[in-house]
Amino acid sequence: MLRKHEEELRLFRRSLFSTEPADSGLASVLPETVLKQLQAEGRVMPHRLGPVRSVTDRRAVLTVVGDITDQAVLLEKPGREGAVLTLSVAAQHKQFRTRQPVDLEEATAWVEAVVGSDWLPHFYSAGALSGSATGGTSTPKPLMTQYFYMFLGPDGVPHAEPEGHPLGALAPLVQGRPDDQQSPR
Repeated sequence: MLRKHEEELRLFRRSLFSTEPADSGLASVLPETVLKQLQAEGRVMPHRLGPVRSVTDRRAVLTVVGDITDQAVLLEKPGREGAVLTLSVAAQHKQFRTRQPVDLEEATAWVEAVVGSDWLPHFYSAGALSGSATGGTSTPKPLMTQYFYMFLGPDGVPHAEPEGHPLGALAPLVQGRPDDQQSPR
């Protein structure tokens, strides 16, 4: 699966972790030295990957969307430094283009494909958060898109989820997260 999408993954990484402000929001919130280190490690992504074929549902295609936001904005805490890397994985029926639930294990595999195994322990899963309604009805919407967050300090080092954030219940994506919270090498 990954070999087939290697070039698309490389371009996705490049746009997300680019030091060029036109390519990414990351350049505005992290020091240039950290960005250059990430780039040297090959951690360089378009903000959208896909559609790619699902490996768990032959009728589905997946889209991965990445975004980097200032923690002060996303967490509604003025003056807070650092960034939040958000990755979401959504699925659609490949013929009808209707939204479908995403398998959490498959979504996690795509997050790992995007960021690498060294960064994966620093991510939190928010679970399925968004859905869709048809015909403007107010019926309950099934939650279908899987969301993942990684919190970065102003130095680019991942850290634990901040207390009292407005993102809802988050679960570590990998159990037994590293205690030292050092940036992966």
